[in-house]
Amino acid sequence: MEQHSFGYWLRLKRKALDLTREALADRVGCSASTIRKIEAEERRPSAQIAERLAEIFRIPSDERAAFLHFARGDSGASPTNVKEDAAWRKSVVFTRSNLPAAATSLIGREQAIALVREYLLTPNIRLVTLIGPPGIGKTRLGLEATRQSFFDFPDGVFFVPLAPVENPASVASAIFQALGYVEARNQFTFEQLVQSIGDKQLLIMLDNLEHLIEDAAPLTSRLLSACPGLKILTTSRESLRVPGEWLYSVPMLDFPKETVSIDPADTLRFPALTLFAERAKAVIPGFSLNAENVSAVASICAQLEGVPLAIELIASRIRFLSPQALLQQLNEQFILSADGMRAVSARQKTLHDAIHWSYKLLSREEQELLMRLSVFRDGFTMDSAKAISADISTKRSVSDLIGSLFDKSLLQHSSDEYDLSRFNMLMMIREFALEELRKVGKEAFVRESHLAYFLNLAEQADQGIHGPDQLVWMERIERDYNNLQIALDRCVSDQHTEFGLRLLGALGWVWWVRGHYSEMRNWFDKIRTLPGIANHPARYAMVLNRVGAQNWNLGNNHEAQSILEESEAIWLSLGQKGELGLADCLNWLSMVAFEGDGDIVKAGSLVERSIALYQKHADSWGCAIAMLNAGYVGMGRNRSISPLFWFEQSLNLFEKIGDVWGKSQVYQCMGRVYLDQGNYEKARFYIEQQMTIDESLRFISGIIYGLSDLGHLAFFQGNADQGLEYYQRSLQICHQYGLEPDRAVLFFISMVYLHQNNFLAASRHFTDLYKRHVEAKDKKRDVLNLLSGLTAVAGGIKQFERAARLSGTAQAILNETGYKYPPFFRAVFDRHIQNARKQLGEVKFDDLAAEGRAMTMEQAIAYALENSDE
Repeated sequence: MEQHSFGYWLRLKRKALDLTREALADRVGCSASTIRKIEAEERRPSAQIAERLAEIFRIPSDERAAFLHFARGDSGASPTNVKEDAAWRKSVVFTRSNLPAAATSLIGREQAIALVREYLLTPNIRLVTLIGPPGIGKTRLGLEATRQSFFDFPDGVFFVPLAPVENPASVASAIFQALGYVEARNQFTFEQLVQSIGDKQLLIMLDNLEHLIEDAAPLTSRLLSACPGLKILTTSRESLRVPGEWLYSVPMLDFPKETVSIDPADTLRFPALTLFAERAKAVIPGFSLNAENVSAVASICAQLEGVPLAIELIASRIRFLSPQALLQQLNEQFILSADGMRAVSARQKTLHDAIHWSYKLLSREEQELLMRLSVFRDGFTMDSAKAISADISTKRSVSDLIGSLFDKSLLQHSSDEYDLSRFNMLMMIREFALEELRKVGKEAFVRESHLAYFLNLAEQADQGIHGPDQLVWMERIERDYNNLQIALDRCVSDQHTEFGLRLLGALGWVWWVRGHYSEMRNWFDKIRTLPGIANHPARYAMVLNRVGAQNWNLGNNHEAQSILEESEAIWLSLGQKGELGLADCLNWLSMVAFEGDGDIVKAGSLVERSIALYQKHADSWGCAIAMLNAGYVGMGRNRSISPLFWFEQSLNLFEKIGDVWGKSQVYQCMGRVYLDQGNYEKARFYIEQQMTIDESLRFISGIIYGLSDLGHLAFFQGNADQGLEYYQRSLQICHQYGLEPDRAVLFFISMVYLHQNNFLAASRHFTDLYKRHVEAKDKKRDVLNLLSGLTAVAGGIKQFERAARLSGTAQAILNETGYKYPPFFRAVFDRHIQNARKQLGEVKFDDLAAEGRAMTMEQAIAYALENSDE
């Protein structure tokens, strides 16, 4: 056999793998110039490079020593027992192939290529099918995996494009021709194919056979049975479903889930961004991801859901639009109609064409169902799919049709820890199907079915949320958050007043727990303007109850009172029929009176009326929540009945019902009682019990308050730094959900800074706390906090005369309100005030304090705020 130099051998092998010198150098770990010199015989590879080349070209282990001698130029030392036909000795005889050369780089598929190649090289795996939706890159992945397997199949590696083949009977001929054989007229093509392949070690890639699958599947199975050395890699929208088939579902490219604050340095971790930048660079030389455009590009890739074809088509538009402008224009129609390259097949020119290729292969029943499923957002369950398809005339069940669409890669499936099984559809497929639905004039009808289903689901959840299946119901409603938004929008756009009131009323509790406060209020503002509200007084009043309660929870006491008083008037007008709704309304009015007006007597009277009405109607859950609030009010009343009495009764009822959310609220209040009593061991037990439940429920308000209480506990036990960490986590969640921070948290943070002698931060926080609540009805409490805090700050920064005057103003309000700070707080204040008294002397301090007491409240506030930020 003719022998050639190692450099010549290396050059031919590199080209056979369609590798540039740079690409091979990158795999070896050397420079491209080193590869050039080795190929030109200007230098020999080092032992390390030779070893790496042996790994890359898969030199058999029993031939490695001889190969290394060959590479290093010591041919005389080669072992004599090496086969003459060893792969590395075949310098001129190469594997037959018709693989097309790659025109562009394949990005982000390294792991996929490695896994597919592992399948192909496993002896007992003969058939591998790459499946996935349109545009996911099955062909590109298959070609690259096949190309990298070039030397593993000595008798040939072949590519058979089946997209142009329309006649299923022509599949065997297409394979025969791709292998370079000439058909004989007097023999069946399949028999010729089997005879020609025989026991050769071949790899054949059958590309895009979904439209021929009914005939291609048995043909493939027969070929594999007849030809023991043959392996087949196929790409299809669905599996062949033949014995021995191994499936690989081609995934979307990774993209950032959080697109606002992404660091340009992290973009290499996201292949979707890398692909976009690479294709954009092809039309705008020098394009790169930077701080100005990376957020927009990440948002584009997120909207395109990491589908490679979509990213490539949209990235080409960067020639005319900046990433920011492109993002603004990026609606569904723009994405579907984006043109591809002229040289590609018709079905790849646009995403619309790519999806239509799959759509036209569906049966009439499958097409009908796919169109209807397009009205869902962020997925659907089997039950919801059946609800909108009940009138379809079909011999197959909806479950079977869903399974078929899933098998054809037009749907994705997922499930979670609650065994909530869901299906989803890529945005581009959903928009295509929605266009088809509109063409046949059925969109309005299907959306009415969609609304009816989710109204029923929400009302079931509203009943089930207060029992043992609470968490499952919450998750079901949360999973369908966007579907419920669509249903509400349908109510508003079609002026379905009653449906809108029913749906929003049913969502009130779940959306409170999950922190959808702004959504509740936004939909309330829209629905309350619909015609005929007065025709549904009870439903409207129930929505008022839910919105009023949420406003109280958010600290909007003035607005909560207005809404709840409107509700109260409606319930009273309904007489006995409105008593349960009235009980709910009075329950939340008691909270407004307690926290908004500071009227403890009124609050106690309202909640006791609420309990009486709930007991009259034997409503256990209503009694439980009202008793919880009675205990809450009792924490601020000097009464013989301890708040723990109410809490324990409430807890017993919640336990009987199976309402863990209610239990967490009781635990929270009991933790605060023991915290106030200084029983820190019991306080920690109840606070941690509450946090465990609320974190499992993802009850946003509960988590915020629980973190605050843990901060209080740490602060009272002398760990101010840990307390501050809890407070800051609480504030972070408030900011995340657009909530007003609890004033108690802000006050405690101010006290932490004061305790730490961080006077500048303390001054700013006391001032901010006052300004946030300047319009509050219990203004004197906030004024007192401002004056007391800034008194201590003045003493700490040696403004002793200012401290004395502010001390007088604060003492005047303390005397008027009768409020007493907890001992720990009083000690923090007194430490700095006593310092001022010591420096000024008793007489001068008292004289200045008298000046402060003589100020009006407005004068005192103005004096306190002078230079408070300095």
